Amino acid sequence: MVMSMKYSLLRSYLSHEEAAEIRKKLIVIALPAMGENILQMLLGIADTAFLGHYDWRVMSGVGVANQMVFILQVILIAVSTGTMVYISNGLGAKNQRLVNRVSWHSIYLAAAVGIAMTLLAFFSDSFIEWFFPKAEPIVQQAAQDYLAIILLGATGFSFMIVLGSVLRGAGDTKSPMITVAISNAINIFLDYALIFGRFGFPELGARGAATATIISRFVGATILLYLLFRNKRIAMGPKPCRFSSRVTRNIFSVGLPTAFDNLSFSVGIMVFANILLLAGARVYAAHRIGINVESISFMPAWGLGVSITALVGMYNGAGQINKVIGTLRQGWIISMCFSSIIGILIFLFPRAFIMIFTNDAEIIQMASLPVRIIGLFQIILGTDFAFTGALRGLGDTRFPMIASMIAMWLVRIPVGFVLVKYFGMGLMGAWIGMMIDMILRMSLKVFRLLSGNWEKTADKVRKKAGA
Repeated sequence: MVMSMKYSLLRSYLSHEEAAEIRKKLIVIALPAMGENILQMLLGIADTAFLGHYDWRVMSGVGVANQMVFILQVILIAVSTGTMVYISNGLGAKNQRLVNRVSWHSIYLAAAVGIAMTLLAFFSDSFIEWFFPKAEPIVQQAAQDYLAIILLGATGFSFMIVLGSVLRGAGDTKSPMITVAISNAINIFLDYALIFGRFGFPELGARGAATATIISRFVGATILLYLLFRNKRIAMGPKPCRFSSRVTRNIFSVGLPTAFDNLSFSVGIMVFANILLLAGARVYAAHRIGINVESISFMPAWGLGVSITALVGMYNGAGQINKVIGTLRQGWIISMCFSSIIGILIFLFPRAFIMIFTNDAEIIQMASLPVRIIGLFQIILGTDFAFTGALRGLGDTRFPMIASMIAMWLVRIPVGFVLVKYFGMGLMGAWIGMMIDMILRMSLKVFRLLSGNWEKTADKVRKKAGA
């Protein structure tokens, strides 16, 4: 099947020297991105781990609230994806004016979205009641407390997401990594102090976790803004450019499909959470722990996906299609190596990962089998991140959206619902639906890229980047 397609993973497309050079570039960009992702995950994992030991019901409430945050940040995903694609393609096309204008527009749009999200804080209680009516009262209250404070600090969160993407589009993954390291250190200290009431601080539980998070994000946003203006490849001048509807349209034309992809996925996850809540609050808590272990596991694959997006965008902007495919192949091979090692560790030692988040014996037992399954699916996850990264770098963001929606709404949710509600399979039934979803979406993306059906979209992006 692969051999009948236009492109193949069995062919290098590069000379030995070119392949070695691209591997080096991928790793140089990916390693800081991996480090950033590890630290970024710790911003959420620290909340989960501390709250899991504080009260597992409060931990579940914060998990519920974060699902609402994922839905509300959909426009930020559009802005960050669109800016990253046009920054990388613009640099490849040597169009410095476009790079400068897109960078300024990322600041304008991040501020606008952050302010809009802050206004939604006044409706946060209603969001939880509407979308999670089956949750226990203590879970609902924790979710409401956490969400209200997180939304009040949404501007810092907005700038961290968008400005980090601008720098990554320029191949600078070190600056976001350093920024997240500083933010993470602040977050962990304040988490411990404000959740449990240590060092003279009040014991605030979920509200303490939210307060720690928004303070750390405002610090991170300030650092990223400073580093953006110092980046020589982006070369932003001190004078702001005029707001352009054309630049904004170009950003959203590429970014919106990814945003809708994330929206569809986040809404699906919310529906999926309600399916799990049918099986009980402990089952949902075990599921949240499994998801956090999954988040840890795909950090290397995510970092390589970022580096593939940046390099593929630059080579597409320069019209070097052989290097586009060669970059994907080299990135995929490296991702497979990382994914295999991580998968073996998770499969052999699931309890070690689970006990990061809880010491509840029943929840540990529930989560053990799904976490082993995560270990087995690392190669699927690694492949998905590599191909998604390449498609985004080419500007072909619509197809991953379609693949994700099909897998979520036609597979994960109906299969999970039937197995949980009618077959009483609980967590395992829900996760069977989730695993089939992962296999399907990965397969569709592989077929798309190797078939060459992305070429017209990539050509349009390349022309806009060179204009």
